Amino acid sequence: MKVVVIGGGAWGLPTAAELASRGHSVHLVDRYGIGNALASSSGPSRIWRIGDPDPRRVRLGRRGIAALERLQGFADAPLFRRQGMLWRHPESAAQLVRSARAEALDFELVAAERVPGIFPGLRDDGRDAVLLPDAGTLVADRVLETQLARFRAAGGRLSTGRYALSVERRPTSPRIRFADGTHDDADAIVIAAGPGAKQLLESLDLPAPLHTHLEQVVHFPTAPEVDGDALPVLFDGPRGEEPGIYAMPSLGVGYKIGLDGPLRAHSHDDTDRTPSAERTELLRARVARDFGALVPEPLDAQVCSWTDTPDGDFVLDAVGDGIVIGCGDVGEGFKYSALMGLVLADFVDGLPQDDDVLAYGIRRFGPAAAQHDFSEATRIGQHADRAASSGASHSHDLRGRRDHGADADPR
Repeated sequence: MKVVVIGGGAWGLPTAAELASRGHSVHLVDRYGIGNALASSSGPSRIWRIGDPDPRRVRLGRRGIAALERLQGFADAPLFRRQGMLWRHPESAAQLVRSARAEALDFELVAAERVPGIFPGLRDDGRDAVLLPDAGTLVADRVLETQLARFRAAGGRLSTGRYALSVERRPTSPRIRFADGTHDDADAIVIAAGPGAKQLLESLDLPAPLHTHLEQVVHFPTAPEVDGDALPVLFDGPRGEEPGIYAMPSLGVGYKIGLDGPLRAHSHDDTDRTPSAERTELLRARVARDFGALVPEPLDAQVCSWTDTPDGDFVLDAVGDGIVIGCGDVGEGFKYSALMGLVLADFVDGLPQDDDVLAYGIRRFGPAAAQHDFSEATRIGQHADRAASSGASHSHDLRGRRDHGADADPR
């Protein structure tokens, strides 16, 4: 089968590699090139975790790390590290714990005064936390390099510098039209174009309630006596008007910290990735106040994009006529990268999907979704709010359950 994959990022590249490994003739098209600075998938590190307030995400997380372990067999160096994750946000931690228990996932409840012992130097701000052992850092650039090597070894063809404008349904085969006036026909087309997906979905008259944000991260050095690569990853949730942050080691680079909120909106032709001095200073001040193991002197700053959906969930579907879509990473797509290659390839091959994947179909969006207000972006832990609105209570008292040895055993 001839397959064209649009987008060589965290979902498109693994899909192309998997399809080529299955014997298909695969043409991967990316406008700017693999791992380029304008892509959602650029940069040295990402967080991986299995725990999530949404039980579906827990199940996908388990499958994701299994797929990553399979990919490790193709790599010469480690693709991920397991440092654990500290989740300090009581408002979503209650549902996180319920979800972990329901899915038999290991966790530990951490009283506020014990937080600096789990994360050296992290300020005790009076909030209890949850430790997720099955979490850590992805070596993101190495993951992409490994998938690209797989793709090339299987005979895949990569084209860069071509901008896909539209996808057309045709009686014989779908067609992609490019900005240079050329087109490609194929037996199947996979749309995994990140910020460019909205325009392609609209060309197919599909609901396209996608909105792309830009976000900024900053690396900081660790104190000389601290092994920065061994520090846990962190979600330090919002407190009142102060936004939350997420953070992780970038192996050999520094400790990366980002604000859990967009820098600004993004459009498909926006190539400005200039970091905001104001955002850098905001993060520097947080490091100086809260992170005793870090030196509050920024090493660098990076701006990247991510694509949001109205419900904060992915879009994964086969929409007929040989067209498959994988978009709406909602800022959390890379941790499922290896899995998405398998899922989207299975859609192309017409293989059955389970209910966890089928729940992300594009048909869940009605006409009203096109009018969604994206000024309030999806944030980490959002699915705990959704669980509450569907009847779950947030009355779970973390302070009343400090016997972390007992609670570490999943139930």
